[in-house]
Amino acid sequence: MTTRNRQNTLPLRILPLGGLGEIGKNMMVIEYGNDIVIVDAGVLFPEVDMPGIDVVIPNMDYLAENANRVRAVLVTHGHEDHIGAIPHLLKRLNIPIYAPRMATELIRNKLKNAGLLKEAKLNTITPGEKVRAGDLSVEWFEVTHSIPDACGIAIETPLGTVVHTGDFKLDHDPMIGQPSDLRQLARISGDGVFLLMSDSTYAEEEGASESDRQVTDGLFGAIANAPARIIVSSFASQIARIQIVADAAEAFNRKLVIIGRSMVENTKLARELGHLHIPDGLMISAAEAESLPGNRVLVMTTGSQGEPSSGLVRMSRDQHREMNIREDDTIILSANTIPGNEVPVNDSINDLVQLGARVITNRQAMTHVSGHARREELRLVLNLTRPKYFIPVHGEFRMLRAHADLAIDQGVAPENSLVLTDGDVLELTANSAEIVDQEEAGHIFVHGLGLWDEAGNVVVERRSLSREGIVTVSLAIDRKNRRILGEPRLVSMGFVHASDAESLFEDTKDELRPVLERYSNERLEWSEFEDLIRATVGRYLTRRTKRRPLVIPVTIDI
Repeated sequence: MTTRNRQNTLPLRILPLGGLGEIGKNMMVIEYGNDIVIVDAGVLFPEVDMPGIDVVIPNMDYLAENANRVRAVLVTHGHEDHIGAIPHLLKRLNIPIYAPRMATELIRNKLKNAGLLKEAKLNTITPGEKVRAGDLSVEWFEVTHSIPDACGIAIETPLGTVVHTGDFKLDHDPMIGQPSDLRQLARISGDGVFLLMSDSTYAEEEGASESDRQVTDGLFGAIANAPARIIVSSFASQIARIQIVADAAEAFNRKLVIIGRSMVENTKLARELGHLHIPDGLMISAAEAESLPGNRVLVMTTGSQGEPSSGLVRMSRDQHREMNIREDDTIILSANTIPGNEVPVNDSINDLVQLGARVITNRQAMTHVSGHARREELRLVLNLTRPKYFIPVHGEFRMLRAHADLAIDQGVAPENSLVLTDGDVLELTANSAEIVDQEEAGHIFVHGLGLWDEAGNVVVERRSLSREGIVTVSLAIDRKNRRILGEPRLVSMGFVHASDAESLFEDTKDELRPVLERYSNERLEWSEFEDLIRATVGRYLTRRTKRRPLVIPVTIDI
């Protein structure tokens, strides 16, 4: 696969619907002529200003509007920020999915839970295999990441080869799987690719990412020195970490307990696929562990990011059904804190320490290494692929900018190293690169079966409720005679202390009386009357308290 010097009249169109300027909800649309392929379809986990939201997915309206041209979803690996939105996508488009082995099985479970598996066109690929997607030819190549079977993707187009690295690092001796296949990438690249899109998560950091094997010494040391029970918390998808912990359990004569639905499912799946090698008899249940002394037990669970429903967080709040924290427990957090999760992680650590546990993080010992490439590795990939055009992907804007500058340092023309924003429509030809349009690409919030975009008022109202509280204004109305019966009743939740409410709300009623009289004297529609109540009460309470609650008028027809 090589860049071609052809006089093509059609441009290659690139449209990121997620993953640029954020860590999560990765979705890249690649379009040539009548063919569209999608690389990944992931979720973003809710941030602190998204109360009650389960996950955030990309806006897929553009894909639904062009459904007849979408040929396939091409998956790089099985992390949630790359596959979590696939069930939502398949509810709108009936298209094939091509994914590596472990990602395929994780997607299969998702589709089964969503009731979509029966109709799904789910295909497992192997590295080196080629797939046709319309007139495009697609090939996967192995990369090392923090989940087995991770791949990059090469797409042959009439303008030349497009390479998407997926998430990767260049670990030459990984715990699980094979090293990143630089030989295959060199063959694919030939004398240079047309476009490279590459992981930018650690583009600001010099050097190379450490191998997972280097975590072995740190974890073995922490486990060897623990006098009683040990609880290791990591990502459920970090299969290499599960193997290290299992090896340590065997080495130090401890039994291994796996807790947490996702951790249990991923362990079972990885063993079935041959990625995990755990001796029979090493693993026991939490109930069986209760009969053993603490120095014979090693627990592995989720919760390294402070997720409220995770095993470790429920333990830290004394809410776990199977296990409670003991004073002599050693807790090992085998993960770096994802930006934005600092507060819940710190809260969890404080709760654990307060219960008497000793907590070890990556600051005290090497308990974690990243699955993403640093600048030395990014340089190597840039020099190996020698792209005409370069787009940094998977990262916040400072990471994207750092990676774009690195590409320029490695010989990419400044005008060809392009930092995009979600929704940008980039057209590339043999001689030009231009952003020609902007598509809707904001957040779609998911809560249960509900979906809301950023223009809706649900999340805005929840943010207001979480910050300022709510005030309801209840009115009894004789609509036939257009009369307000009695006094309005004001009730607040999360706005003011009960001792302050009575005098404040009496003054608010005085402010509201002229508005109530207008309803009786003028032919106001109820919607106009509601707006007047909201505006009057909101302005007055803001003036008195310097805070503006959510004001909800409620009527009782008499």
